[in-house]
Amino acid sequence: MELYQIEQFVAIAECGTLSKAAAKLYLTQPALTRSMKKFEQELGVELFSHGKNKIELNENGKFAYTLAQNVLRDTQNLREQLRQFDRSRRTISVGACAPAPLWEMMPLLTSLYPEKRLTSEVKPEEQLEEGLLSGAYQIIVTTKRGENSDIYSFFAGSESLLLNIPKLHPLSNVTGGVHFSDIRNQSILLYSKTGIWEDIIRREMPAAHIIMQENRESFEALKRESALLSFSTALSIKQFGDVDGANVLPVLDESAKIDFYCHILSRNRQLLHEFSARYE
Repeated sequence: MELYQIEQFVAIAECGTLSKAAAKLYLTQPALTRSMKKFEQELGVELFSHGKNKIELNENGKFAYTLAQNVLRDTQNLREQLRQFDRSRRTISVGACAPAPLWEMMPLLTSLYPEKRLTSEVKPEEQLEEGLLSGAYQIIVTTKRGENSDIYSFFAGSESLLLNIPKLHPLSNVTGGVHFSDIRNQSILLYSKTGIWEDIIRREMPAAHIIMQENRESFEALKRESALLSFSTALSIKQFGDVDGANVLPVLDESAKIDFYCHILSRNRQLLHEFSARYE
């Protein structure tokens, strides 16, 4: 029995006729008929009821169709898991809920594993653990502590939100700090790829007028040259610089500070020991 015979059998079951299945499989109808006769012989049971100019599944065939679907599904899963395993040996893919952890993490990984291909992306938290378990990521960063015994987790730093108030803004003389409620109706300049920070800001300031910028350079330029309020963090200032002359105040709400946790599969802990040791 060959896998292609199972695929042909499933095609017949789903297409309903030999002629349609043969066209789908780019085979001649006689060739498909011979293949199915051989398939029945190898299985030792009849799968089809033959009528004049038609063929349909008998009870054996209907049961075999269910089993064949499982075989093809398992085969596809085998292919995908093997490909992901191969990629994981050659690639380190990192997913994070916010960009800041990646600014330090990716250069560190490059120095520790120069032979590996590195990729990173910012994704919603609910997609990250699923991606780690499936093998799409080797490392993820979220705001949640690890609770899965299959996942090894450790603290990876904190980030706190700051408000940039330009000189010409009416709030430029405020001191000490601000709350989200103090600026809830303001126009806010926001970079689009901030991950979980965008979710927090929109949740805490539903009435604010958010002006999104897709391009980082455009965002940084507008932040320096306009009179719009904008957000930054100590980590983003270190990475991109501050706003000259702006009044930079901490956002005092509890939700304006987040802790990051790094997660790797327990079975990969030894492979990534050099990396995790830098944080432990």
